[in-house]
Amino acid sequence: MAKPALHLFEREIPGVRPADQKRSRLLQDKFAAAGRRVLLHTRLHEISIPALAKAAKSSVGGFYSRFETKEAFFEFLRMQMLAEHMKLYEEHLDPARFRGAHHRDVSEALVDVMLLVFSGPWRGVLREAYSVIPERPESWAPMKERGQLVRGWVQGLYSPCIERTEGLEERVSMAVQLLFSALNNEMMNPNLAFGIDDPRFRSYLIVAVDTLVAGDFTIPAETAGPPEAAG
Repeated sequence: MAKPALHLFEREIPGVRPADQKRSRLLQDKFAAAGRRVLLHTRLHEISIPALAKAAKSSVGGFYSRFETKEAFFEFLRMQMLAEHMKLYEEHLDPARFRGAHHRDVSEALVDVMLLVFSGPWRGVLREAYSVIPERPESWAPMKERGQLVRGWVQGLYSPCIERTEGLEERVSMAVQLLFSALNNEMMNPNLAFGIDDPRFRSYLIVAVDTLVAGDFTIPAETAGPPEAAG
């Protein structure tokens, strides 16, 4: 597997002041850690700069010395999150772990790393990142890049251990899309039957992904139109 495309998430962010000195980087990191903690239980629009500064054990002036706006601060958090998630994918989906493996092993690893991504310390930032997409469609681009990279990696892992290779790319794409959708839905809606900490949720996701990718089913053929009325 190629090294993760971290350059996608290490670009200059408008409104984030360069942290060239160690002291500036430490202050920036303090605010990032505080933002990550606060967003686990508070929505972005509800967070005030003074409250964020207090959580970071700094000051409002300290915040503005590093970030021009709260929006720039959130974009900084989002890019840090994406970079760290790519490292998780690289670690858990390393091809060296799957030499001679069964496709079920790949499905388990994929589901497990996705559960880590959606339940880890960046969960609040991830929730907000999805929440702002309708208002800021351009923010989808780096997350789309991430999804495409993951899909490509996973397809490479499945290829040697799947007998039904025809249509594999499409099935992997659908499996990854369903997995992201299920986890995103769980994150955004606390009233579902299965939560991310429920081991049954993991089991069902593995079965769904593995069955879909393996292709041990028949997709009904499309019809040209609605069935004729009886009689």
